[in-house]
Amino acid sequence: MHVMKVVILAAGEGTRLRPLTNHLPKPLIKISGVSIIDRIFQSLPDEITEVILVVEYLKGKIISQMGNSFQGRPVHYIDQVEMRGTLGALFSAKPLLDAGERFLVVSGDDVHDKAELQDCLSYDRSFGLQLTKMPGYHSIHLDSNGYVEGFYPQTESEKAHGALTATGAYVLDSDIFDHPGVVLRSGKEFGLPQTMLAQKNIHPMKGVITTKWLPINTPDDIERAQTILQKVERKSHP
Repeated sequence: MHVMKVVILAAGEGTRLRPLTNHLPKPLIKISGVSIIDRIFQSLPDEITEVILVVEYLKGKIISQMGNSFQGRPVHYIDQVEMRGTLGALFSAKPLLDAGERFLVVSGDDVHDKAELQDCLSYDRSFGLQLTKMPGYHSIHLDSNGYVEGFYPQTESEKAHGALTATGAYVLDSDIFDHPGVVLRSGKEFGLPQTMLAQKNIHPMKGVITTKWLPINTPDDIERAQTILQKVERKSHP
């Protein structure tokens, strides 16, 4: 079995979930009675034997709950560096990753499916995608072989019917750190998927289309995720 690390990006404040996140970091929010971080660990493929958690906001509460080992996997904590955005969060973990190493990256505020994350590990670099109605997000286009071709503003039809959207689950390697990083439009943050796209000619990214990703950004997302997960759990434990 391959041994791999996962980097979980869990430094954000979760401003869209206030007041829930005023005193609670997003990974500790419970969805149908189980915290998001518990659900993330349950979804990790068996090959993932070590966890790097990038933390900042209310990090003491996360560390207090999880300790140095959580659900049978050793956990290492690293503080978010000054470089902001998803790429900045990943750069924080660089000291704990070896040259040439492949690893999984997931967000600390989303729920994933174990089999779908397993699919992502089948490729040197992969990019989790899901057909969703999220008009504020870019549409991800794939080439004829299923590799990510580019990011585009959504058409009116995509806004109405859905577009392939990044799920925040990626498999990549330490070569990502060779790139200075793509600065987002805000000018203050560096984007991880945008930087992966900038390397696509050297490191093609297979688009892995999922159906079970549940983003948790707003109170409505929590309600939707609880409804879906309760149905799933009732089926598996009749």
